[in-house]
Amino acid sequence: MINPSDEYVRTQQWDQRTDVVIVGYGGAGAAAAISACDAGARVMVLESMAQGGGNTRVSMGGFLCPSDTQEAITYISALYDFCHSEKDEKVIRTFVQEAAENVTWIESLKEGTKTHVYGHAGYPRVPGAGSMKKYLVKGKGRGMSTFAGNLWQVLSYAVEEKRRIPVLTQTRAKCLVTDRHGAVIGLVAQTEGRQITIGADRAVILTTGGYEYDRKTLQNHVKGFPIYASGNPGNRGDGVRMAQKVGAALWHMNAVSCGLGIKVPDFEAGFQAVIEAPGHIFVDKTGRRFMNERGMEAHSGLLAVDHYDTQTLEYPRIPCYVIFDETARLKGPISRLTGLGTAGQTYRWSRDNHVEIEKGWIVKGRTLGRLATKLGLSPETLEATVCRWNRDLDSGRDAQFHRPIRSREDERPAYKDFVTSVLSAPLATPPFYGLPLYPCLANTQGGPRRNSAAQVLDPFDQPIPRLYSAGELGSMWGLIYQGAGNIAECLAFGRIAGKNAANESAQGDQDLMEQPGP
Repeated sequence: MINPSDEYVRTQQWDQRTDVVIVGYGGAGAAAAISACDAGARVMVLESMAQGGGNTRVSMGGFLCPSDTQEAITYISALYDFCHSEKDEKVIRTFVQEAAENVTWIESLKEGTKTHVYGHAGYPRVPGAGSMKKYLVKGKGRGMSTFAGNLWQVLSYAVEEKRRIPVLTQTRAKCLVTDRHGAVIGLVAQTEGRQITIGADRAVILTTGGYEYDRKTLQNHVKGFPIYASGNPGNRGDGVRMAQKVGAALWHMNAVSCGLGIKVPDFEAGFQAVIEAPGHIFVDKTGRRFMNERGMEAHSGLLAVDHYDTQTLEYPRIPCYVIFDETARLKGPISRLTGLGTAGQTYRWSRDNHVEIEKGWIVKGRTLGRLATKLGLSPETLEATVCRWNRDLDSGRDAQFHRPIRSREDERPAYKDFVTSVLSAPLATPPFYGLPLYPCLANTQGGPRRNSAAQVLDPFDQPIPRLYSAGELGSMWGLIYQGAGNIAECLAFGRIAGKNAANESAQGDQDLMEQPGP
């Protein structure tokens, strides 16, 4: 704990000093650093982990670049209306206008950089959906994580090699320092077992990501249990607490990007699961289907399973169970997203799932009854569920939840980026397999509220002087999230924050610092 009587507070002797200090070196931090540097500021970046990249580096690397700004504003604004999340029209408009420059900006950072479209709107029936275009950075290599690596290579090159901006890794910011008027003038950080102070003559920008690995914050704000994470373990809610300490308002704390995933004891992070093989169903703890498995938008898995039963006093769909047969097992890895996330970066899933079966991650049963017993489900209920599923497919329609059998050529479903045209198949070839699926966070959206200038706001909607933010920390996205929107926001509001922070007037040594302690 540091208090105002400490020597550095009384004399304002900082261990280091620069114009703009950026806390967090992922996509948002990189964009902010580039923008602030190009605006003429001296910049320093702090990163709590051993290497930069954050969630940007372990994602798919996709980012939005709207093709029509007015249509995009209509679409994104409607997402808030459908889910009743807090909305700031000016923030949406500013984001869309800035995000429309994302492709041009990324391709300008390094000679030879090229991008291509890979997807569209997650909610194609919402007005304005046609404006949504998701891009990836082209490059060599294979696998789902390749594109994120390509994007991060461009961003880190622009920061570290082209602009020579100093990046202090394994340096975790602990608290912000303010002057007597409440303006942020620096921070206290921990590095190599010692405490250092860094002065910011113009501003501090928080780009620390979310709170996926902060159990306490999740428990207080996000419905569902248990919930695991798949992204960067450095996302521990540091930015939320630092901003709160200096008076920040919070928003979107219940909003997350959260698919269904596989959690095994071998890894702290979970594996994201989007299953390509058509021969599979999801069942709850009773062994019954509860949803159209192909109708779930890939980032909205938590919303599909967070029902709480007040009679049984439990979440009956957490975990839920994916059930599939031998034909599906041989189709390929149980998740087409294998390779994404922290766990996916360090583990290569076997092509036919046999290694994971041997490990016990995937449970095998010679019959559906045996499988149900091993999973703790009712054998009779599971057998009846699968029987009905197969009978419905024979009749050509899913009478329970209207899951499509094949995708039509004239539609663009939210899941078409991930699956083939055949969407449903019977479970008929033994042996049978199953495993529990849990809500698995790609990232959280909540945190300190910001305005269209990327300034952090207090509870009265007034900017906290010289404090900015960008990225997943205090994201603009509410309960309904559009895929590739987070990295787009990192790039767009990173640039806005960097430019505006650099344009703050230099504050000099006139004010006594206050409130540095956590």
